[in-house]
Amino acid sequence: MKSHVCRLLVALLSLCEGLRGLPAPRLKPSDPRADFDSIISLAKNLLSDTKHLFHHFKSRYPAEGEHKMDTLPVLSMSAVELANIQVPGGLARLSADLQNYQKHLEWLRRAGPVLRPLEPEVGALHARLERLVKRLEHLMSKLNLSRASDPLPTLPSHGTHWAVVQAGHALFHSLHLYLDWAARALVLIRNKL
Repeated sequence: MKSHVCRLLVALLSLCEGLRGLPAPRLKPSDPRADFDSIISLAKNLLSDTKHLFHHFKSRYPAEGEHKMDTLPVLSMSAVELANIQVPGGLARLSADLQNYQKHLEWLRRAGPVLRPLEPEVGALHARLERLVKRLEHLMSKLNLSRASDPLPTLPSHGTHWAVVQAGHALFHSLHLYLDWAARALVLIRNKL
């Protein structure tokens, strides 16, 4: 038994020594399209997570009517404008808007005991959004694109329980619509590379 183990070790060592003479494999520079695929996948997963959380939020905190927050990004792009989206401007806008949503989620998480039952889900959504923003900014730096310099909005104090619930409805609904648009925009931008 010991002799078989010794022979195996000798054979493995001889293989390792033989590999020293081989050149190290060269890593190919990362293709931006592969980065885009990763970002698109992350955006679609985030869209699904947001949809799930929004439905959970609506069932836990039912509120009739349409709720709005003036500080959220506004989607005003028609189908024609979306089709004509350009790489630099499109990515800069996506980055700025997603950072805006990230700030809104942080604000909502600090709302206190109102949303405490949903904290794990809201926290996970915030972490995924943060990862998407970081990947998008990394891609922009690889493509030598400048970031948008739009200032982030100043958010109001949390106010009453009802105000926080209304803000949550507005935020999750808006984020869901925005991520649907963003996933489409990212695919169109990727195809322009």
